[in-house]
Amino acid sequence: MRLSELTSFAWDMRLTLTCLQGIVNRSQPRLYLVHDRYDELWLDWLRERGDVDDVRWLEVAEVFERFLPEVHVTFVTDPNVPATVNIATMLASVHDGLVATPRTAAQYNLPRGWLPGSWKTGMDLGFMGWKKDIEAYTWVYQQIGDQLSREAIAILAPEEVALRDYLVEFKIPILWINGTPSGSVYANVPEEEKDFARQIMMKWPPNIPCFGWPGSGDQPQGGIGEWQGVRLASECAKFEVCTGYDGYSPTVGNVSVHSGTSAKLRQSAPPVHLRRDKVYFAFVRSDGDGWNFQRHYYRKLFDDPKRGDVPIGWQLGPTAFDGQPDIVDYYYKHARPGDCFVNALSGVGYIHEDIYADNFPPEQRQQIWRDFQRLSGLYRQKIGVTVMSTLAEMSAERMALLAGIPGMKGIFANYGRTEATNSENLLTEIAGVPVFRAVNHGPGEMTFTPTGRRNAEYFMINEVKRWTPRQRPAFLHVFLANWLTSMDMAENIAKGLGPEYVAVRPDQLVSLYNQFKGSQA
Repeated sequence: MRLSELTSFAWDMRLTLTCLQGIVNRSQPRLYLVHDRYDELWLDWLRERGDVDDVRWLEVAEVFERFLPEVHVTFVTDPNVPATVNIATMLASVHDGLVATPRTAAQYNLPRGWLPGSWKTGMDLGFMGWKKDIEAYTWVYQQIGDQLSREAIAILAPEEVALRDYLVEFKIPILWINGTPSGSVYANVPEEEKDFARQIMMKWPPNIPCFGWPGSGDQPQGGIGEWQGVRLASECAKFEVCTGYDGYSPTVGNVSVHSGTSAKLRQSAPPVHLRRDKVYFAFVRSDGDGWNFQRHYYRKLFDDPKRGDVPIGWQLGPTAFDGQPDIVDYYYKHARPGDCFVNALSGVGYIHEDIYADNFPPEQRQQIWRDFQRLSGLYRQKIGVTVMSTLAEMSAERMALLAGIPGMKGIFANYGRTEATNSENLLTEIAGVPVFRAVNHGPGEMTFTPTGRRNAEYFMINEVKRWTPRQRPAFLHVFLANWLTSMDMAENIAKGLGPEYVAVRPDQLVSLYNQFKGSQA
C-alpha cells in the first residue's frame, strides 16, 4: 500500500484497514501498511534481509477487492461511546469481522446486524444504548472474555490505530482508562474504570506483557498516564511493552508482519585495560524498552553519521525478539564497536520494581518473582546482552532478584540520579554483581533547537563533574534520556569532560571494575 494512499485517507478508513490486516496476516504475512516513512525504511530492510521477495503496491480499492472476502461480518462503532472502537476490535478478532464506523460501514456490503440475532449478522454497537465506556467494557468481557488470549493484554487509546493488526491477529484483550490531564503525572482518573481494569488484569495470568500505552499520544498524560498506568500493571504483575504513541514515537504498526521474522542476535565487547588514574564512564541511552522507539527514534539516532564517535549503551526491550526481530536485527547488524545493547528496564519488560505483583498474597508474589527472574533470563539470552538497566530505587531484596537473573553481569540503575544517590552507593555490589547508580540528573529543557542542545551539553558536563567522586579510578553511569536528540551531543559531552574522563561501553565498564576489584584482592 502506497504511503500517499494510506496517509491521505481518514482515520476511520485506516482503522478498518489495520484491523483487516490482522485477519489477513493470521495465516501468513501478506499485507503491509505504510503508515509513515519509517514503515518504508523497514520494508526496504525486510527485502534486504530476504524476508520479502515480492512487493506489489495496491490502491485502497484493490486491498478491499483482494482481502474483503476473508471477513464475514461488520462490527460498527458508536461515535458517542469511544470505547466501542476497542470493543469492535475485540469482537472482530474473535469472529473474523471487519471494524467500521457508521460513516463507512455501508460500503463494505457485509452483515452489520444487532443481537439477539446470530453473530454471523454482525453488530451495530450504536444500538446497545451504552452511556459510558465502562458499560461497553463490562459487556464485552462478559460475552467473549473467555475467547480472548491469555498470553498478553493491552491498554490502548481508542484513537490509536496502527497496533490493532497485532491485537486482532492474536485476539489480545484491550482496556482503556480515561483521564483528564491535570498538569502533573497524576491524571484525574475515573475510579470505576480503574477498578474494572484492575479486576481484568488480576484475572489474566501474571508475568505477561501489557501492550499499547496508558497515556494518549496527542495528550502525553491523557488516559491514566504513564506513571499510574505502569504502576497499575506492575501491581497486577504485568510488564509494560510500550507499543503505543509516547514521547517522540508513534504507535507501532505492521507487527503482524514483523513478528513473523527471525534473527540471531549476538554482540561482543572489545577488550579494555585499566588505567588507575582515569574516570571511566558509560553512557546509557534510555527508552529502548519501547518497540515504538526501536521502530522510530532509535532508527533516526542509529542512522546519524555521528553515531560511533563515542561509545554508548542502547537500552533494548528484549520482547522485541518476539515482536519485531527484524528491526532489532538491523541494529545488531549495523552496530559499531562502541555500540552496546543493554537489557532495558527491568528484565523482560518495563515494571515498577518495588511494587511488582503487590496485589498478590506474599507466597504467590514470591513465586511470581521467581518466574519473572527465570523469564528475564531467557529473554536476556535471546538478545545476547550481559548488562541491564533498572528504573528506580528498590529494596535490596528486589535488586538481588534482578542481579540474580542468569547471565547478568552488571546493573545500571535508575532513570537518572535520585535523592538516595550518594558517594557511598554510587557503585555497590549485590550478589557479586556491580550496580552503577546513575550519577546525573537530566537537563530540564527541550533539545530540538541548537541552543537547547548546547545548553543540555553544558549542563551535563557540569553535572557529571560535580558528582564525580575523588578516588581514582572511578566508574560512572552517565544517564542519557530523551533529551539526546542527536548523536553529536554525546560526543560533545565526552570531549567537554576532558582527558581524565574515558568513555567506554557499559559492558566494558563492568570489565574495568572487575579488573580493579581483582587487583585489590
